[in-house]
Amino acid sequence: MKFPNDDRLPTAATNVSASGAIAAPIQRPFVPRLPSTWPTLGPTADAAFVDVLHRLFVEGMLAELESVCSDVIANNAGSLQGRGHVIAVAMMSILESVSQFASTGERQFLRIPAFVRSYFPPEYHPIADDLNDFYRNGLIHEWFMRKVALLPGREPLTTQSNGSPVLGLLTFKEGLTISIERFLEELRTDASLRDVAAIRYRTLQQDVRG
Repeated sequence: MKFPNDDRLPTAATNVSASGAIAAPIQRPFVPRLPSTWPTLGPTADAAFVDVLHRLFVEGMLAELESVCSDVIANNAGSLQGRGHVIAVAMMSILESVSQFASTGERQFLRIPAFVRSYFPPEYHPIADDLNDFYRNGLIHEWFMRKVALLPGREPLTTQSNGSPVLGLLTFKEGLTISIERFLEELRTDASLRDVAAIRYRTLQQDVRG
C-alpha cells in the first residue's frame, strides 16, 4: 500500500477494476503497494505502528478484497460462481501474509494454524490445519484443492462424509475479517506482540531492492 502522503514514487497508468468488472466508467490511479513506501518504524513499536498495520490490512488488503467481491457479485448475477477460485487464492494469500506478523521463526504449516486458532471464530479451530494443508497449499501452489471444497456464497462451514470441510467463500471472508480485527485489537494492548509484528515489518522493508 502506498500511503497518500508519500510522494516518493509516482503512480502508474490508470487502470480499471482488477476484477475485470466494469462497475463505473471512472478510472482510478493504480498505486504500488511497496514496503519501500511504508512509513519508517521507530525504535519502539507503539500505538502509531498499529495504526499503520490497520491501514495495510484493513484499508489495503480487506478493502480491495471487498471491492473485488462486490464488483463480481454486481456483474455476475449476484454470485461469485465461476469467479470464486481466484478470490479464494487472494484470501489464502492474505491469511499467510497477516499470520507472518503474528509469529517469529515458525514455518507456515505451524504459523497459519496458530493464527487461525488464536483469532478466527471458534468454528474454524477444528479445521485450522486443513486451512493450511489443503486450502492454502492447494490453492496457492497448485490451483487445485484435495479433499476439501469451496462454495460460492455464505454457506456455513460443514463437514463431508469423509470428514473434510466444505467452506463458503463469503463465510470465510467474514471469518478472515474478524481474525484481522482481533489481531489488531490485541496488538494495541500487547507490547510483546507488537515487537513480533515489528520484526516482520522491518524485514519487509530491509528486503526491498533499490
